[in-house]
Amino acid sequence: MEVLESLERLVSPFGVVSAVKSSVGWSPESLHGFAGTVGVLPEDRGDSPVACAGRSLLSPDDARLKAIAEGAERYAAADILGEERVRRSGDDVRDDQDFLEPWRYPACSPSEYGDPRCPLRPFDGAQPIRWSPGVDMRSGRKTWVPSTMATYQLGDKTESERFSYDISTGFAVHTRPDEAALRGLLEVVERDMVSLVWLQRLRLPLVDDDARSESVVGLIAWLRQRFVETYLFDATSDLNVPTVYCLLTSEYDDRCSQVVGAAAGRRMCDAAEKAVLEAVSIMRIVRERRKAVAGPEDIGDVLDGASYMGERTRSGAFDFLTEGAEKRRRRCREPLPESATAALKTVVDRLHRLGYRAVRVDRTVKELREAGLTAVNMVVPDLQPMSLDPFAQFKAHPRLYEAPARMGYGAHGEEELNPWPQPFA
Repeated sequence: MEVLESLERLVSPFGVVSAVKSSVGWSPESLHGFAGTVGVLPEDRGDSPVACAGRSLLSPDDARLKAIAEGAERYAAADILGEERVRRSGDDVRDDQDFLEPWRYPACSPSEYGDPRCPLRPFDGAQPIRWSPGVDMRSGRKTWVPSTMATYQLGDKTESERFSYDISTGFAVHTRPDEAALRGLLEVVERDMVSLVWLQRLRLPLVDDDARSESVVGLIAWLRQRFVETYLFDATSDLNVPTVYCLLTSEYDDRCSQVVGAAAGRRMCDAAEKAVLEAVSIMRIVRERRKAVAGPEDIGDVLDGASYMGERTRSGAFDFLTEGAEKRRRRCREPLPESATAALKTVVDRLHRLGYRAVRVDRTVKELREAGLTAVNMVVPDLQPMSLDPFAQFKAHPRLYEAPARMGYGAHGEEELNPWPQPFA
């Protein structure tokens, strides 16, 4: 309650969050929801208002808190921090450990870059770009990252800075800095598997029954009564961070026949609950949506892919997940340490063992600091980015082919990757 009272200071017509209200609709009585709108940013470019939302099986207050926190996260992601920046080319810093090495950056394949519908450009080491300060999570050293990776709303972006996909992955807000960093890092791990599962069509096993909390069991029963089946898949990667991929299917719903959600957490039951809540919320939004998405070329905003892939005529695209799922071997996953500091170190060490590098970028603007919040962006370019753009899937990134093989799934070459758009939202 004390945290909520602090966050409420951010809500006003001219605040970080301009409005937040109860969100009712297709959901069980036990699921509380709030939705809001992020306040007008100093460099507002006339885009549509940025939305925020919170869901909880605990209480309305918990859902409202999460909605405000997400609004604060969206606000902090804007290019309003005024942080120190330098302008250098990738070639200039090639061997400088104080800069996040360009060879780590995800890249699209030549066929993707050759498609005029691809919004990204190859990284050009000869061209100068802006860099923002961060901290290497293992060494603690100041590390410069491309500003286009530090904020997904970078203003006045040059052509040489259009190599990175703009998305909120890795951003988090919390009253404790270590918890904020952990949550941001867990989201990066989650999105890595969201991308790998879909592109490589990984035939995931179902989660162990112990991962289904009482709340999740009740929610699944509520869905089944409404002819919606729930599949909870174990999407834990080679990083051994508990991760769940949720698929909801509705045989009699032409517009929203299949929806996905995903989450990584300290424990499988935590990840399962969050993944189901996310999928239920997306199903509700897609059902209420009136925007038609005729084809991949029309996919533009965050919900378009979910809407397009949700149509019953595309249910076959999800067969690789459901067919034979019950026969796949289930595994019991070890949880992360309860302490945020210990859990953070555990994940960073596992990344390091694979040769990956994680950098924390502080995005705490004045308004959030005064409310007792810390905002971060966790940058791990070695992991596979989740892109909602069907024409920019980073099909040249080594992680896309190395990780599935390391996890025992095998890996398809580029020509055999999933051709369907990413259904995540």
